[in-house]
Amino acid sequence: MQLKTSRRTFLKGLTLSGVAGSLGVWSFNARSTLSLPPAASLQGTNFDLTIGETAVNITGSERQAKTINGGLPGPTLRWKEGDTITLRVKNRLDEQTSIHWHGIILPANMDGVPGLSFTGIEPDDTYVYTFRVRQNGTYWYHSHSGLQEQEGVYGAIIIDAREPEPFAYDREYVVMLSDWTDENPHSLLKKLKNSRIITISINRPWGLFSGM
Repeated sequence: MQLKTSRRTFLKGLTLSGVAGSLGVWSFNARSTLSLPPAASLQGTNFDLTIGETAVNITGSERQAKTINGGLPGPTLRWKEGDTITLRVKNRLDEQTSIHWHGIILPANMDGVPGLSFTGIEPDDTYVYTFRVRQNGTYWYHSHSGLQEQEGVYGAIIIDAREPEPFAYDREYVVMLSDWTDENPHSLLKKLKNSRIITISINRPWGLFSGM
């Protein structure tokens, strides 16, 4: 089977137990990793997002990540149900990029998946997303181009309900889980392609991330 370099293939391989250890990935002690600062939070109806490269140090070694507004993860976007949102996304990479609003109900040309009703955002171009928010809850956004999500292009979305919450609380926490490797994700995917494990994961339904 011929595999395409996609985030789905990448995740299918990584979700099998023992894959990371067999490839020498994440061999450092998790307790020795460095803490990242909390993601920035942006609120309102107009947003400017810039996708570029930023030096990060997660494991004790500096690496280049693809980031949104210079942060990893990208800023948490806070919207309100019923509002019309405008997001201007600038591409500062030397390759095409995109942002997909995962789980959000919106017009097809605003969904942000290249190859469907959207051609992608070319280097130095800006794409303007605009749509009405028709739901509330916790969601996320991410690149749908190559392996840019694995390189850092993702963030959280919080949509407040039109009506106030019927309960009180002192503080809200946004928890977003993600993996990181200092190895280039494309090199890692190549190793997975050449291993027997990746073939098993593609042919079986277990071990896949839900909703990816």
